[in-house]
Amino acid sequence: MRSWLCWTGLLLLSCRDGSDRPDLGTVSPRVDAGVRDAASPDATGPDGGFEPGGRVLLKGTVVTPDEVYEGEVMTQGAFIVCAGAGTSCSSSAEAAGATVFDTEGVIAPGLIDTHNHILFDIFDDEDWLPSRSYTNHDMWPSEERYAAMLDVKQCLEDASQGKPAWCPAKYDGEGDLKCELNKWGELKGLIAGTTSIVGLPGTSAACFASLARSVDSPQNGLGQDRIQTSATFPPSRSSADGVCANFADGDTRAYLVHAGEGIDASALREWDQLGSASTDPGCLYDAKTTITHGTAFTSAQFDAMAAAGMKLTWSPASNVALYGTTTDIPSALSAGVTVSLAPDWSMGGSQNMLDELRFANGWDDSVWGDQLSAQDLIVMSTINAAAVLGLDDQLGRIAVGMRADLAVFAGDPSRPYDAIVNATPRDVRLVMVGGESLFGDLSFEGAAPLWPGCEHVDICGVQKFLCAATWDTANKLDQTFEEIQAALEAALVELDQVTLDDGYSFAPPAPIFRCP
Repeated sequence: MRSWLCWTGLLLLSCRDGSDRPDLGTVSPRVDAGVRDAASPDATGPDGGFEPGGRVLLKGTVVTPDEVYEGEVMTQGAFIVCAGAGTSCSSSAEAAGATVFDTEGVIAPGLIDTHNHILFDIFDDEDWLPSRSYTNHDMWPSEERYAAMLDVKQCLEDASQGKPAWCPAKYDGEGDLKCELNKWGELKGLIAGTTSIVGLPGTSAACFASLARSVDSPQNGLGQDRIQTSATFPPSRSSADGVCANFADGDTRAYLVHAGEGIDASALREWDQLGSASTDPGCLYDAKTTITHGTAFTSAQFDAMAAAGMKLTWSPASNVALYGTTTDIPSALSAGVTVSLAPDWSMGGSQNMLDELRFANGWDDSVWGDQLSAQDLIVMSTINAAAVLGLDDQLGRIAVGMRADLAVFAGDPSRPYDAIVNATPRDVRLVMVGGESLFGDLSFEGAAPLWPGCEHVDICGVQKFLCAATWDTANKLDQTFEEIQAALEAALVELDQVTLDDGYSFAPPAPIFRCP
C-alpha cells in the first residue's frame, strides 16, 4: 500500500482532557537515516532494522475472527503466509530470518470502518453537537454552529461546492489541506487498530496512499477501487443508473448508500425511493448494496434486504446523538441481514472504532438486554465489514493469502473478544497495514520500517511508535505527524481570526485520541 516509512524523532504528547489540547512538547534530533536501535529483547531479527518485504512472526491468542486459538501468524510483504490452528509457523523453513514477537496479546484482523466522513475528523463533540434530537437527516444541518463548522472544512479542503466566499485564497488549489484532513482521520483510526476506512472524501488524492487504507479510493493499496458511495439521498437518476450498469459489468463490487437515516415517515420512505431512483426499477436492491444507517427501517425492510442479499452499516453513537435512538439491529439480524459497525464521524459519533464498539456494547446491554455478544461486535467490525466492501477475499480474516492487515491488543487472552471491545488506543500493541508496522508499543518497533523512521508518541501514559511519513517526498507523503498537526492547527487558528464575527472558534484540531 505504501512504501516504507518515517523519520525517527521523539514527539511528546500529553492527553487532552475536556478543554486542553495535546502539547507538542519537543522533538529530538533525527537519527541517522539507516540506523535503528537494536531490536527489543522480545523481538529477534537478522539485524537491528526491518527491510521491506521481510517476514514478521507473531505469537499469541489469534482471533480469526470466527475462531480463537493459541498460535502463530506470519507475514511476508503485504500478505499473511502462515496461520491456522495447530500450525507451527516458527518450525517452517520460511520462518528463517523472521522478526519474531511473543505478543502476549490478542492478534486480530485489523478493524474495518465502513462509514466515516473523514474530512470532518478534525472536529469532535467540543466543536459541535446537535442542540436537540431530530427526526430526519434534512433537519440538523440547519444548525448555525454546524454550518459554521462545515464552512471551515469546505475552506480547508478547497471544496468544489459550498466553499465560503471568505476563505483565504491560500487554500485554493495546491494550497488546500485535504491531505492533512484525510491523514488526521486515518491517524485517529490507525491508533485504534483500524486498518481500512471508508472516508467518503469526495475526489481522491495521491496523498491518501499512506497510513490506514483509504479503501474507497484508488490509493487503497489493493490495485483497484470497486467501491461506490453516496452520502446524499436520493442519488440522482444518472448516478443510480451508473451504479446499476457497474453492477452488471463487474466494475462495482460494493455500493454504500445513506438511506433511512432518521426516525420519521420521510426517512422510512427512502426505502421505496431507493427502488425508484434508477431507470430500471429496483436494480439498486442488490447484494452489492449496503444501506448506511437504516434507522427508520422495520422488519419489513430488513426482510426485503435479506431476500436481496443487501447489507447494513450500523452507526449507533451518531444515531443516538442525532435522533435519540438507533437502528433495530436485533430485527436486522433476525431477518438475516449482514451488519457492519462504524463510527460515522467524531461529532456525536465516536472518535474511533474502539469507542464505537464500546458504545454499541453498552447500548445493547442497556436497551436490548445483551442480545449481542462481544464476538458478534468483532465480526461486524472485521469480516462483515469486508463483505460490505466486497473485499472479504482480501480483508477481515486471518488466513493464508489474506492481506497482512493486523492489530494486536493487550488484555485477557481467555476473553479475547472482550479484550478488543474494551480496548482503547493505550491497549493497542501493534497495527500492521499491508505487512507494514505503522503503530504500536516500543517493544514492537523492531518491525517498523528503517527509512525514514518513526516518531514516538505518548498515548495516555504509554510510549508508542507512530510511522506517519514515507520516503516519498511527492504528494505530501513525507509529512510527519508533527507536521500534519502543525499545519492543521495553524490553519484553524487563522480561520478563527478570519471569522471572528460569527462568534465560533474551532482551533485547535480535535486530538487523535482522548484518554478515558
